[in-house]
Amino acid sequence: MPSLVGGYRASRALTPLLLSERQLSRELNRERLRADRRQIPFCLIDVVLAPENRRPRDVKRLARLLHRRLRTTDTLGHRGRVTVGVLLTDTPEQGGRIVVDELQELLLDARLDCDLELYAYDPDAWQQQQLFDPPDDHQPPSGHLTPPQPQAARRRRVAKRLVDVVGSSLGLLFASIPIALACVAIRCTSAGPAIFRQVREGADGKPFTIYKLRTMRCDAEHHQANLRQLSERDGPAFKIKDDPRITSVGKWLRATCIDELPQLVNVLIGQMSLVGPRPLPWAESRAVATWQRRRLDVKPGITGSWQTSKHESITFDDWMRMDLRYIDRGSNWLDMKLIAKTMIVPVKARGNH
Repeated sequence: MPSLVGGYRASRALTPLLLSERQLSRELNRERLRADRRQIPFCLIDVVLAPENRRPRDVKRLARLLHRRLRTTDTLGHRGRVTVGVLLTDTPEQGGRIVVDELQELLLDARLDCDLELYAYDPDAWQQQQLFDPPDDHQPPSGHLTPPQPQAARRRRVAKRLVDVVGSSLGLLFASIPIALACVAIRCTSAGPAIFRQVREGADGKPFTIYKLRTMRCDAEHHQANLRQLSERDGPAFKIKDDPRITSVGKWLRATCIDELPQLVNVLIGQMSLVGPRPLPWAESRAVATWQRRRLDVKPGITGSWQTSKHESITFDDWMRMDLRYIDRGSNWLDMKLIAKTMIVPVKARGNH
């Protein structure tokens, strides 16, 4: 069975139902990285139209048939002028063969003559696999995308984790007194615990409990539904600039970002990173669009691109695109720059902006 990897010429999609070759190539690269990390196989099916069915309208009809039959988590895109690629996430070879059999019957009923080729990617046998050739109807360009090597990705993960451990340890050491004083101020000015706990969605969709200093009344979450119409953020996220549930001490804690310091514990135990996409509350995270869930490919962070460039994030989709751009272009040097920018926020008391 051939191996699976991306890297094909970009082209304009012939139908809006399908990703372009470049877009599908990127999805293949990302899925391979996810498979390597999670040790879960996936499959790709090449659907090649026969010469008598290679008109543009036949490609569109094929795309509509596939969209109606496949799962919402599957991805469809061009692999060539007359070839449609079907990316089956979290699917072993046996599952891919079942899908091939079903698609052959579907296409036969629709009177579309197609050849189906199944490719399975097994992360456990990565070293023994070779790159498979793209479909015959086009040639790979010299500047095609090259998937990151596992060794380079592993080195970045190790370096990032080292920075997280050292940074969170030093941070907790220096922040222990401010956290203790803030806890006293919270308990003296409002009833309830000083530490706020909330379930959020982390890397690979795993839930975890985030720790923050409480800046709102204890019953704040119960009143959120009544304030939903006042939210200043579109999409599933909830945000009100002058939230009436925030306490007087809470406003100051948010402005100076001191309320975020307990999350250093989440970083130290490996649930979060110093830099990464901001973790959303469980219900909000589960409500995002499918393309936005790729932000869960990495550990969430205390700070990130959105926290340091909120003025560029007009809409919720803008926010999500910033997170995805960080995932695609992230580096240890970029992490250091974002941490440095974050240090300026509490100095200017702009944490609640």
